[in-house]
Amino acid sequence: MISQSSVSRRGFLAGAGALAAVPLVGCTQFGVGYSQPGGSIPGEFARRLRIVFWSAFTGDNLPILAGLVDRFNRSQTDIYAEVQTFDSYDGVDQKLAAGLQARQIPDLVVLSDISWNRYFLNDTLEPLNDYFDDAFPPAAFHDRLLAEGIVDDVIYWTPFARSTPLLYVNPEILAAAGLPERAPKTWDEFRDWGKQLAGVTYRGGTPRMRAFTGGDDWYFQGQLWSFGGGISDGFDIILDSPDSLAAARFDHDLIHVDKSGYLAQSHVNDFTAGMVACIEGSTGTLAKITKASQFPVLAGFLPQQKQIGVPSGGSGLAIMKYAEPERKQAAFELIKFMAAEEQSSEWSIGTGYMPVTKTAMQSAAISKIVADNPNYAVAVKQLEIATGPDAVRKYVQTSIQKMKTSIQRIYASAEDPDAIMKGTANDLRRSTERILKQYPNKISR
Repeated sequence: MISQSSVSRRGFLAGAGALAAVPLVGCTQFGVGYSQPGGSIPGEFARRLRIVFWSAFTGDNLPILAGLVDRFNRSQTDIYAEVQTFDSYDGVDQKLAAGLQARQIPDLVVLSDISWNRYFLNDTLEPLNDYFDDAFPPAAFHDRLLAEGIVDDVIYWTPFARSTPLLYVNPEILAAAGLPERAPKTWDEFRDWGKQLAGVTYRGGTPRMRAFTGGDDWYFQGQLWSFGGGISDGFDIILDSPDSLAAARFDHDLIHVDKSGYLAQSHVNDFTAGMVACIEGSTGTLAKITKASQFPVLAGFLPQQKQIGVPSGGSGLAIMKYAEPERKQAAFELIKFMAAEEQSSEWSIGTGYMPVTKTAMQSAAISKIVADNPNYAVAVKQLEIATGPDAVRKYVQTSIQKMKTSIQRIYASAEDPDAIMKGTANDLRRSTERILKQYPNKISR
């Protein structure tokens, strides 16, 4: 049985106003007028059905995915899957929007947790319920992660590279300051440790407590929740609530009052270079950060304040509705292959992304790494307390850039963070109201 999503169709359709970049598709016959992106089939796989898989995974994750897809190609004799890679989720998103307009689409695509809904809204994603069977039921996936891709009991998006933020810690820096070699448990403790770190030397430098990134509002979403606030409650903006303002003031004061934090060009590079004691980073970078660091890396739960504030993130897989029927079936065969215990476990272990299937979570391979690698164990455990994004962040496309601009100003300037947050909150209210007015039959508070 397919679990009911916590998001109803009425609520889900709230994203319709954010879809200016994606045209509505008027085609009524599957595949008519749509072509595959260019490519070729290697001679050893000649006379097979070719499917195109658009991916966002680069760097260390690219060869892992390529190896798994090559294994799929060699595991059977009917289908050849070709991976075409773009730089980041945004890169795939932009290419797919342009491809729909040009009527040239992949068969299978990686879409982030905050972008797939716009393609659903425009009726360009394939409903997947009928592809599952007793041998591979929807229940194979982690229940809550699968539920994020369900609308009115219909599956459109299956979990694949799912993540949460972790607090990455350099225990050697903390030890140099006489502090416990663990992650701080609360944000108040975090701030106190940052003050105690002042003047401490480490490998010839004077590290600070945290490097911030202004390029992703995902981490700040969790900070807002931890202080009892958020971006929105449903479609009601709460970014200027007292709790949300307190979260922004906290980050501002770490940087501009305590001088224990700063806005980095690359918070990950600064951490691996030993310049800071802590950063927030995705579980999907666990392997990369561990490999790049010249010190033992410690991963911890995010600190709490009033409550837990852990956002889920990452991406899943979707099949394009207007691909040819036989290619859609072939694309689902690749989804099924990647969800099998061996492939799903290998992907999670190699990248640091969370196990998304029950067999992977319970596999000997995952059990071994959880036992052997405390950092990975933290990542797996934290998944159980993670939450999907606030409605406005997920459905109002302009909200993400507005939030990025706001946190960059909070981190980089001495402006009053209350004024920044209140101004952004009013901007978001106007954006949300425009959508509510534009789609009165599709959206409700």
